[in-house]
Amino acid sequence: MRIRATTASGALLVMVGVFAVGCSSPAADTSPSPTPAVSSDEGVVASASFAASYGDCAAMASTFRSVISANPESVDPSVSAVCEGDSLAVTSNSIPDYAYIATTPQGLRESEQTVSIAVNPVEASTPTEVPLLGAIAIAVNGVPMYGPTEAAGGDVLSLVGALSECGSHSSAVQFHLHLFGWADGVDCLYSSTEAESGDSLVVGWSPDGYPIMSGLVCADEDCASTTQLTSSWQLTDNSLFASDTWSAHSYVEGSGDLDQCNGRVDSDGQYRYYTTTTFPYFLGCYHGVVASGAITGAGPQQGRG
Repeated sequence: MRIRATTASGALLVMVGVFAVGCSSPAADTSPSPTPAVSSDEGVVASASFAASYGDCAAMASTFRSVISANPESVDPSVSAVCEGDSLAVTSNSIPDYAYIATTPQGLRESEQTVSIAVNPVEASTPTEVPLLGAIAIAVNGVPMYGPTEAAGGDVLSLVGALSECGSHSSAVQFHLHLFGWADGVDCLYSSTEAESGDSLVVGWSPDGYPIMSGLVCADEDCASTTQLTSSWQLTDNSLFASDTWSAHSYVEGSGDLDQCNGRVDSDGQYRYYTTTTFPYFLGCYHGVVASGAITGAGPQQGRG
């Protein structure tokens, strides 16, 4: 299943860019020693094979890519992932490592984004709301991940053509993702071959420490077929879709494959979020405890209240 918000085409020009991905650990003299950066290809392999690594900061850091420039008219993308005690500190300039497709008047701009990810996630006694506006998580290429709302609270898909086929666009603040998209012949976070393989890829990380996985997964052991995991949020008031998408949708337990936060506990006992093609696309709430100030950057966070 593919997400198509608008069509796009064009040649891809790739240039050498910058990267910084690593993890530090205390040495005998207590000074940090960075783990070697992973290459872009290694990052994809790590994402495809990443399973149960809570508490393993190096494994979490390895899912972040060594980004290279795909947009010669822009500054080079950069992302770093460094272990700092009980958290993985991720900093990026919000520039994508895939070809930028203009769908809004605002152009591609550099914008610092930082997310502190808990290495040992703790399930919250009560799930908490994700921000209405601004970053709610971060993708493995350093691009901020936003919630389902746009502007004053309407669903981003109510604005026809606002997103590229990659599920992203530029705003006056920064470039960001609203959903996980891909298309044949279009350069996105993952290629259509990768996205449709059935391997559950790490798309990004929530600050509470749980990974956000691609929701198109193998339907059987041999992966002869795939299935798209479905959200349990249902559109119950279409009149509010373009103005207040959270009020337009209601969580109906058991109506889909995932819980209220758009995740589930898998067979290995580990909790993971999954991307869906319908609201809320990434996260419906935070399943785990999010530290105060875990997300900072140019994109202002605004609560749903």
